[in-house]
Amino acid sequence: MDPDRFTRDERISPATRKRSQHLRQEPTWTEAKLWERLRKLPDRMRRQAPIGPYVTDFACLRARLVIEVDGGIHNLTDVALRDLKRDTWLGEQGYRVLRIDSRRIPGDLESVVNEIKLAISASAPSLEGEGVRGG
Repeated sequence: MDPDRFTRDERISPATRKRSQHLRQEPTWTEAKLWERLRKLPDRMRRQAPIGPYVTDFACLRARLVIEVDGGIHNLTDVALRDLKRDTWLGEQGYRVLRIDSRRIPGDLESVVNEIKLAISASAPSLEGEGVRGG
């Protein structure tokens, strides 16, 4: 394991785990719509997945892919800077971050799901013939 990566013990604090559980219980409308589709993909997806100090909207751990659904607040400078710091940290841990504008989900859900499928297939190690679901 890369010594710069976080260890399992320091990965998820109790506060981060509690926050992820709360967010799973109260998703935004767009997150709920996207989750209806993502949960049916052959690759295991997690929603409100804690990774280190962060809670990601969705993650495919096998593909080391994080999917963030961004509403208008993410256009604010301070939020954009926070997102950049988060994306940098996740990248340092080996994750690719895919940001989806929440306005695309109601009218363009199929394209969003296809974009996510392509990102998974580009990132995921091949498990062909192993008969397992990633995650």
